[in-house]
Amino acid sequence: MINFINSRQDKFGFYQVGSLQTYSKAIAVEYHIKTKEKIQWIFNDENYKIYDWTQEPTESLSELYRQRAQQLRDQYDYLVLWFSGGADSVNILDTFIDNDIKLDEVASYVNYEATGDKSNFLNAEIFHVADPLIKIAKTQQPWLKHTVVDVAPLVMNYFTDPSVKFDWSYFANTHVNPSTVSRRDIKLQVPHWRKMFDAGKKVGFIFGIDKPRVVGINGKYYFQFVEMIDSAVTPEIQMLNRPWEFNELFYWPEDHPKISIKQSHVVKNFLKLSNEASPYITDNKSLAGSASVTINNKIYHITLPGLHTLIYPKWQPVPYQVKPWSLTFSFRDTWFFNLSNSESVKYAWQTGLDHRWKSTPYSLRTDWKNIRRGFKYLQGPTYYLGS
Repeated sequence: MINFINSRQDKFGFYQVGSLQTYSKAIAVEYHIKTKEKIQWIFNDENYKIYDWTQEPTESLSELYRQRAQQLRDQYDYLVLWFSGGADSVNILDTFIDNDIKLDEVASYVNYEATGDKSNFLNAEIFHVADPLIKIAKTQQPWLKHTVVDVAPLVMNYFTDPSVKFDWSYFANTHVNPSTVSRRDIKLQVPHWRKMFDAGKKVGFIFGIDKPRVVGINGKYYFQFVEMIDSAVTPEIQMLNRPWEFNELFYWPEDHPKISIKQSHVVKNFLKLSNEASPYITDNKSLAGSASVTINNKIYHITLPGLHTLIYPKWQPVPYQVKPWSLTFSFRDTWFFNLSNSESVKYAWQTGLDHRWKSTPYSLRTDWKNIRRGFKYLQGPTYYLGS
């Protein structure tokens, strides 16, 4: 099993348990059990801690998004945005288009080959939301490509690959569903991307991760990064460290922290003025986004639409924004879970999942007895935003 640290991949986070450093949460957990030492998730801590998080950047969010888009344009020969039609990726597309910054391509993935259904959980967002938005964007940037990659054959191939067949769970951190871990080689499925890799072109792939996680407690406000990066960049991709592969988190770059700081203050300012009857405030956790505040000794949350309204200047509600979710039994993989238990690919996935579940302490499970809830997110250091 590959397990080493390479500084180029550290920007997506790694785990430290005593003297051990690894990109694999499963390896970190096993070492934690063996040594009893604490697991830490390290996410660009050295870069972020030098900033004063109590000071709100003077630039608008729109300006900071523009700066980030231009930074990426200047850094790469060719830019591809992974695009679902959801709020995060739409804001990125809007940023490039509205500021006349060239974006070369958007890419989406579907499972149409397995389902033949353009209206299922995954495909409907691409065919009915993403595709029309891209057509509009092409009126301003007519060269913009839209590449659709089917992940169904990738899933089937991945779980028959002898090198990962039963050990795959070491290559997934928190998102242990089939379609996430098996996207390891998705970029190699597109001929014109491979041609650019072979020609030495620097191709950057942009991911819309993630929203600010802000907590207000007794009039004080805090921000933390949360280890959910493997929904974009898996630990296996980090370990492989392939020279042609460049991934970028648009909102959480290691060298442009003002986006997270500004987003956090925008959310904080809203929470400070909120009460139980405020718009977008709910005590229903199932409707919650990633920000919460204590009001009269009770926890309230900003709803997901409320959070989108605050941090994305042009956000408009569209279908499929609120997604039923299991980090393990993802709805996008329903076709896979419907396979017969005798199918070798399903057996391989189930074997790896069972091993991971049994080797994870109760304290690191979201719900100690419910595997559907998956594994707890670990958090980075707390950054104090002020009062």
